Order: sequence, then C-alpha cells, then structure tokens
Amino acid sequence: MCLYQLAVPSFQRSLRVLLSLLGKAEAHFCEEGRDAVEFTALRLAPTMHAFPFQIEAAINNALGATARLRGLPAPRVEGLVTLSDMRQALAAAIAELETLKPHEFDGAETREIVLSSPKGARHFEGLDYLLRLALPNVHFHTAIAYALLRKEGAGIGKRDFLGDLPARRSPASNSVGV
Repeated sequence: MCLYQLAVPSFQRSLRVLLSLLGKAEAHFCEEGRDAVEFTALRLAPTMHAFPFQIEAAINNALGATARLRGLPAPRVEGLVTLSDMRQALAAAIAELETLKPHEFDGAETREIVLSSPKGARHFEGLDYLLRLALPNVHFHTAIAYALLRKEGAGIGKRDFLGDLPARRSPASNSVGV
C-alpha cells in the first residue's frame, strides 16, 4: 500500500474535523454570549499548550509528514491567534493535501526521515515515521482540541470527532448473495 493512502486521507479527515469543531464551538460560544477570544486561552493543564497550538500542531504534523515523506522540507504554520486565523490555516492545509498525488509518495516507505532537535536527531524509515509518530501526533492534537472544546460545553460528541463515515446499510443489505 502506498503511504499516500495511509497518510493523506487520514490527515484530511482530522483537519476537516477540526474545521467543523471550530464552527460548532464558535456557535456555542456566541449562544452563551462568550467572547471567541477565550479559545486562545483554553488548555487542559497549566503546563499544556493552549488551543491555538493544538491547531498549529495538527496542521504542522500533517503537512510536515507529507512533505518529509516526499523528500521535501516541512512547512510550518505559526502565530495562529483568532478563529479566523485557525479556519484559514486549516482550509489552506486541507487544500494543500488535496493537491497531492499518490505517485509523489513513491519510495516513501523506506525514505530516511531525520528529525533534528537539541537533544539529538531521531532517524526513521518513512513507514515507521508515519505509523509511530506522524499519524499519532495529528490524532493527539485533534483529540486535545476536541477535549478542550467539549470541556467548555460545546455541543460536540464522538460523532463530531470521527467525522464523515460511510452511510449505514440495512441488515438485509449486509448479507452476501450466493
């Protein structure tokens, strides 16, 4: 299986979920007469990054992973403050992911991915990087953003986190004909 098929649809889903969650949370805040600027201060714990960082991290991990897997430098989104900033960045990231083609990921499974840090570099093969770091990171930051909004009483639930799912079939249509 091409890493495109593992990465891109999952990243698109997560970023679309975040965009939808922002809309529902903003409507909830407005109904309560709360200022949307409160989004910038939301955090689960005092030592945890605030809400805008969660959006930035989801975008940066999704776009960074798809760039690295294609052998390109990772772009970075920083400085998101307002809901408008977050919506625009999410929409731009989704649009960027939509331009990617499966053939661009040829050889990505074994491509060396090196992540440098002051503590030392981590070396991955592409498939390992995607499965052990990139996908979990995007899902983590999406889940944290969801939890922050849910904690604030936004009318969202598990179905909102899961995003689009295939339509249900009646039990009779689930059986395989002989």
